[in-house]
Amino acid sequence: MPTVENRGIQIHYEVHGSGHPVVLVHGGTVNFKSNYADFGWIESLNNNGLQVIGLDLRGHGKSGKPHDIGSYGTSNLAGDVIAVLEKLSLARASLVAYSIGTAVALNLLQSTPERFDRAALIATGDGLIGHPPHTFYNILPALVEVLNRTEYPKDLPKYLSTYWNFVAATDGDWQALRALAQASYEPLSMTDAAAITIPTLVISGQKDLVLGRGAKLAQALGQGRYVEVPGADHFSLAADSGVRASVADFMRPSAV
Repeated sequence: MPTVENRGIQIHYEVHGSGHPVVLVHGGTVNFKSNYADFGWIESLNNNGLQVIGLDLRGHGKSGKPHDIGSYGTSNLAGDVIAVLEKLSLARASLVAYSIGTAVALNLLQSTPERFDRAALIATGDGLIGHPPHTFYNILPALVEVLNRTEYPKDLPKYLSTYWNFVAATDGDWQALRALAQASYEPLSMTDAAAITIPTLVISGQKDLVLGRGAKLAQALGQGRYVEVPGADHFSLAADSGVRASVADFMRPSAV
């Protein structure tokens, strides 16, 4: 099981196929396997001449799971991605991210633009540039409430209680994930968003009740494109074959 150490925390990663490298960053409470591999992302990207690099962010999957809030937050999670790139001696790659992973991706595109040539942000929304109501400041306290429950929270809306099922299904570390949900994920300023000139595909579900929709986010980016999937919610995009095809097409080296 390949791992790389990032400031004392072991980060699990895996590499599939060959070709132009694409790093896949999963959403919160899941992992690379349950967010991407189980839904055919490896095969879809490999079949389009792309090498898949998957990792489990700290607190998730096969990676280390610190219980202190200070170990999480956008910059710490972004550091996990950079550590994997360094381990694999990759100077430049493409980036696919989902949900809270899109906050990590935007941090990477803003702080280390030389490491990435294009990006796809999936199940994301305008809250990442500070537009209410779907900001992490508003969303994460509800996730903490879910993670504090010892039984399935059937009294909560399904878009929240689903996270309880994710943690139970992946044998997640409840305390580590509570720490993750209490850390800081600051929105990107409009100035910093405009300065990101890396071609970026923003994909949102029409019925996403978690992070909403991302038309304003795409417009704010220097080279953003927006796709909205009719009828899709926050979670269904991972299993959507059309989304996989759109991302694979966008990620091909000749596509941009």
